[in-house]
Order: sequence, then structure tokens, then C-alpha cells
Amino acid sequence: METQWHLRQRDFFTDLPAEKDDFISLATKRTVAAHHYIFLQGEPATFAYYLADGTVRISRSDHYGKECIVFTRKTGDMFGLAEIVGLGAKPRRCNAQAITPCCLYEITKASFDLLLSRHYLLASRVMDVLGRRIRYLCEQVENLMACDVPTRLLKALVYLSYPELADRPTGEEPITIPMRVTQEQIAAMIGSCQQTVSEILSRMEQEGIIRVDRKGVTFLRPAEIQRYLDD
Repeated sequence: METQWHLRQRDFFTDLPAEKDDFISLATKRTVAAHHYIFLQGEPATFAYYLADGTVRISRSDHYGKECIVFTRKTGDMFGLAEIVGLGAKPRRCNAQAITPCCLYEITKASFDLLLSRHYLLASRVMDVLGRRIRYLCEQVENLMACDVPTRLLKALVYLSYPELADRPTGEEPITIPMRVTQEQIAAMIGSCQQTVSEILSRMEQEGIIRVDRKGVTFLRPAEIQRYLDD
């Protein structure tokens, strides 16, 4: 199984400097305030986005207004790809909302198609990223069917900690990761409720697995957590 430790590219344009320069030349730079929606579910898809700085949540809402968080996007990620790749733009299937103040570059479908026709490696990177996201969604379905809530919560914490966690040695030294999402938002990611998430976090603290404070989440035994999730 591909663990969430290695789910995402460190930066979409890693090892593609010429492609990034070409992208920036065709894109428009935007700043977005925290909590502002970048696009909404059901809207026509006209842009793809490169997140130069910040954190964005990708979510879906049902007919009753209940929100399910599907992904979080961090600095270096591309998002809004699925609906503009291929023939004809499609309506957005999700919402994209800034969690923190963000700096991003938006590019039209026509310009992005032009880039893909110019750069084979860029087109290959897009296919790789979309493939990884499909595998992640399949794993999420599997988690809902086969994993208990504490396991789903631990996997979500690891996912939210990437790439900071992956960039550090996974020995026995504690690792503190700042968290920019609320317990309610984490609950929406794992199909649970805020009260259950709070209770499980308290239990994990008592068991010496993690520590939660204003600074974020501290993984007290990161190597053990990774071995557990890799099983």
C-alpha cells in the first residue's frame, strides 16, 4: 500500500524548472485571504491553480449542507486539475477554500493545454499526480470500510503533516508539526464527529503516542507510527 507518508510530490514542479517558468509566464498571480472560496462546487471549471504559498482545503457538500473534506492542498501543490484536463471543461465537483492566506497562480484551460502540448514531462507529471490522488481516494474508501476511527485519525494526522514529517528522519525523536485545521475539519476528513476526534486525541495523549497543544501535534514515537501505518 502506498502510505500517506509518500502521497504527494514535494512540489509539483520539482525538477521541472523550464516548465515552471513557462507556466508562470502564462498564469496570473493572485492573493487570497483566509477562509475565502477560490471556486465552488457546480461552477464551470475555467482555471487550474498552482499554490505558491498557503493551505487550501478541497471539500464536497451534500444536499443538506454537510461538508466532507476530501483533500488539503499545501505550498507547491497544483489543484483544480481534474475538471480541466481532457476534452471540454467540466463543472467543479468540489469546493476550494483557503485555510490560510494564500498566494497562487491561476491558468486558463487553453493555456494549460498549450503547456501540456509543449512539455511531455509536464503532461507526465499531471498524469502521475492525478493517479496518486485516485489511489488516495481508493485508500480512503478502504479506510472507511476496514479501519476503525483511531486508525483513520492517525492516518489523517500523518497526511496533514506532510511534507514536514517526511523531510525529517523517522527515528525515535519527537517531531512537532503545526496544524492549520480544526478538530471539526479533521472529523470531516475521516467520516466522524468533532467529539469523537477530541476523545481519541485525548486517549492517544494518555497512551504517549502524540501530544496536542497550541503549537500543533507532536508525534512522540514517529518511527512506531510509520511502522504501524505501513502494516
